[in-house]
Amino acid sequence: MTEVTVNSDSGTDTSGTDTSGIDVGQPRLSVIISCRNSSATLDATLESVVTQEYTGWWELVVVDNGSRDNTAGVARRFASRVPNFTLLQPPDPGFQARGLNYGITHSKGDYLIFLDSDDLAAPGYLATMAEALKTADFVGGAMDVELLNPGWLRGRRRELQVDRIDTFCHYLPAVVGASMSARREAIEAVDGFDESLPTQHDLDISWRLHDAGYPARFVPDALLHYRYRESLYAVFDQEIGYGEGEVVLYRKFRDRGLRRRSFPQVLVDYLRTIAALRGLRDREGQARFATLLGANLGRFKGSIKTRTLYL
Repeated sequence: MTEVTVNSDSGTDTSGTDTSGIDVGQPRLSVIISCRNSSATLDATLESVVTQEYTGWWELVVVDNGSRDNTAGVARRFASRVPNFTLLQPPDPGFQARGLNYGITHSKGDYLIFLDSDDLAAPGYLATMAEALKTADFVGGAMDVELLNPGWLRGRRRELQVDRIDTFCHYLPAVVGASMSARREAIEAVDGFDESLPTQHDLDISWRLHDAGYPARFVPDALLHYRYRESLYAVFDQEIGYGEGEVVLYRKFRDRGLRRRSFPQVLVDYLRTIAALRGLRDREGQARFATLLGANLGRFKGSIKTRTLYL
């Protein structure tokens, strides 16, 4: 099912704008959000997008990737507020990578802005990303966890993509998918996201883009407010998925140089998890323990499932 509201392109005047006031000299942007059961947070996310001030042509593409709640209804409320709006509902929904690829296929922009359905784009985000993409093929913005997360939750793990593109798995830098943008030609050069991956598709495409000659650039002035999972169980479950995903990535990239976790690395992680038991008296300590235990358990489960020593 697809719903589209599109303004047709108009002619341009001598000032470089078309008859609707669009600056045709600016990059054409496609903002793509793949979501599932996101009705609780999608409204705020879309509000942060539609209130962006961007003078070039841009479109908003929301992919309802198999929701069972009112995600599609929330998205439809924004159709009249965006000159170019598309709501997509794939007939064969899958992991988030599937939704992103579906959105890419049905989008028109030359530059792709990927957002998650529970974060907030700060003012100027689109314009800053567009400016960066004029000279870079693949970029990541700065991420903030202060605005959307209580103090007890913020301290559970190291913050990511604050002042650089972080390196993951002691291998290569990777852009966090929540604040990722790229030129269409770069994404298409690596055949898009790997739809077989339930998690870590952002690390996967970052590494494949790197190998294809599209290294990531950090854009410090493009600020994204990032939201953590809000319950201890949700944190724990997410980290299990991340841990399992690491094992899958190791199997995929070991021939390219990604190394298995060493015994000292495994030992340190397990000792840190045991040490975190001392903090279970307060919520911050519980969140940290859930994070560490979930990641280690996920790596262990992934090692068993794939019969791959990673742990």
